[in-house]
Amino acid sequence: MKEKDTIAIVKQALDDEISSLVHFRDQLDPSVKDCIDLILKSTGKVIVTGVGKSGDIAKKISHTLSSTGTSAYFLHPTDASHGDSGIVGPDDVVLAIGKSGESEELNYILPTLRKIGAKIVGITANAKSKLASLSDIVIITPVLKEACPLDLAPTSSTTIALVLGDAIAVALMELKNFQANDFALYHPAGRLGKRLSLHLSDVMRKGERNASIPVDANLETILKEITEKGIGATGVVDSNSKLIGLITDFDIRKFLTKNTLSPTVTAKEMMNANPSSFRPEEKAYDVLIKMEGRERPISVAPVVDEKGLFVGMISLHDLLQKGL
Repeated sequence: MKEKDTIAIVKQALDDEISSLVHFRDQLDPSVKDCIDLILKSTGKVIVTGVGKSGDIAKKISHTLSSTGTSAYFLHPTDASHGDSGIVGPDDVVLAIGKSGESEELNYILPTLRKIGAKIVGITANAKSKLASLSDIVIITPVLKEACPLDLAPTSSTTIALVLGDAIAVALMELKNFQANDFALYHPAGRLGKRLSLHLSDVMRKGERNASIPVDANLETILKEITEKGIGATGVVDSNSKLIGLITDFDIRKFLTKNTLSPTVTAKEMMNANPSSFRPEEKAYDVLIKMEGRERPISVAPVVDEKGLFVGMISLHDLLQKGL
């Protein structure tokens, strides 16, 4: 028996799903617009339901909708038959997913949900199915071929339902003008959420943790402040607490290579009078990119407010520790 080519099998499965997706896109049911308009006009939430593999897809769609500004919940048909249909309200929209449209568990609950007042959007490949007949809006999802070699296991069909759910979520995002700041509100944890939501004011060293010295500070004061605050630098301020310079470990070494070590040297003589600085309202991730993206990356920088007041210090180490 000839050995089967594993890579060829995988590619064929991918080709089958891709061709089914392209076919679905080319034959896209215009009822998709009716579904999106219905959700936009609704004052309730979106309930997504389905059985088996379609149920798994329904869960994912509900999560995607919820995280992109459209309140949504997954409802298992069996649980709905035993009391959980109580989460459905008269202003809700139900997305009911079923390839054949003949699932008894799914179709059993739809009349009840309609009696509650919810609108039903059926997502099915079978226009003549019971699911279609029970729906207010029907989106037909034709399947060219399942990737399963027996044409039995839900593969291309579940991919189409998943992609359709994503497309509906994306359309709702755009039509609602859902922005990055809105996305951050729903994703406070994780790297993505931090990059969108953390500002320098949330990360910078401020108050007692901020390294700051007056312009006439001597060498002992400079070294003591840098050592105690542990950030490898100190800001230099005038009598009004405005930033006028920065002294880093590098500035000290650079100064000492050209000058005789003297305890009477002042911060004004040693400081960089034109350091790069940032504002507290800037996104922490944007600042990380700026600090690393320079021709000569910087590891520490002062933070000043709109009045030029020295309000904090930020380091690459602190930014990276936040998981950005």
